[in-house]
Amino acid sequence: MTPRPTEEGWQRNVWALSLCVFIAFVGFQFFNPFLPLYVRELGVTDPARIALWSGLLAAVTPGVSGLLAPLFGRLADRFGRKLMLIRSLAGFTVIIAGMGLVTSVEQLLVGRILQGLFAGFSPMTMAAASVSAPRDKVSIAIGRVQSAQLISVAVGPALGGFVASHFGTRVAFFVTAAMCAISLLALIFLFHEKRTAESPEAHAVSRAAPFMEFLRYRHFIPVMGVLIVAQFIDRGLTLTIPLHVAHLPGREATPATAGIIVSVAAVGAAISSSTVARLVAVVPIGRLLLVQFLLGGVLCGALAFAHSAVALLVLRTLVALCLGGAVTLAYSLGGMIVPAETRAAAFGWLAMGVQIGTASSPLLSGALAAVSLADAYLVDAALAMIGALVLVFGARDLLRRRDIRPG
Repeated sequence: MTPRPTEEGWQRNVWALSLCVFIAFVGFQFFNPFLPLYVRELGVTDPARIALWSGLLAAVTPGVSGLLAPLFGRLADRFGRKLMLIRSLAGFTVIIAGMGLVTSVEQLLVGRILQGLFAGFSPMTMAAASVSAPRDKVSIAIGRVQSAQLISVAVGPALGGFVASHFGTRVAFFVTAAMCAISLLALIFLFHEKRTAESPEAHAVSRAAPFMEFLRYRHFIPVMGVLIVAQFIDRGLTLTIPLHVAHLPGREATPATAGIIVSVAAVGAAISSSTVARLVAVVPIGRLLLVQFLLGGVLCGALAFAHSAVALLVLRTLVALCLGGAVTLAYSLGGMIVPAETRAAAFGWLAMGVQIGTASSPLLSGALAAVSLADAYLVDAALAMIGALVLVFGARDLLRRRDIRPG
């Protein structure tokens, strides 16, 4: 049996995980938004080739990570989630520092592939947070960690832009590596994992953990589906908003405008994630998620008709407030429909869905936006409605139940 976490113990652990996530993800924002500039610095000068390489570099890490996520989730259930988080952050520290030393875009691609081999940090922290908290606090724990990740997007790009502009893009990679090292030290000294005794059934699932084992848990596939949808929309908007700003008339079409919109939306998403995590005490998770998809879908469609920076800022912020908690809610459902002993393995498979959305969204959204920005927003709106339909027809009882028991 899994011992019930104490109030002080789970709060300390979740805050420690949130701190680690915030430090690491602020670091990631030092170089991720500036990959196209680094590609150009490495000798690729043709705009079309820069776009091609940038898309490939953005997609390859989550693609590799998604393929390996179930394996690392299984290992975490057997050997400890903290150990796998240490593995991830230690690998990031070395590999990202190495990216700052590459001399060609091909070498950078190899670095991004290697980074994917050590990725999975975010879903593993979600799994660790969900296990650390009592069952009725799982959503709050996941929401807190997710909010830390979202807030990093509000502050990281500005700091990263300052460093890259004044000290060079390569230095940004070294700063990211240093922040991953700081996050690693915080994890080692602040997070205290309590291993639990596994039941024979849970040990068998943890040892094998094929996808079919998790299909016996009701709603596992719908939860994965809504995770893919939520992540696809979020990553797609990350790409289309700067492109939209570039097409605005006059002085509105500046990087500063795009930065303000991205930062404000990140704050809105963090507020949404934190708020819905607390609302689940009185409203079923599935119903909250349904409302988010319905409202968010309508607002995504409205973005297709935004023709000024103010309209874009207001609508993007409203989308963030409506859909910012979707990933938190979907992960919360995943954390409640499987036993704690196999949660990391389950989150590994769910992370594969998240990484599918992460890897495919920039490629598809970019292709759609190249033809029509309006079409890219309308596809996001349609996907949000599909997410709502998945809940209504694929997991109807989740719209009524507050406590989802494994099985």
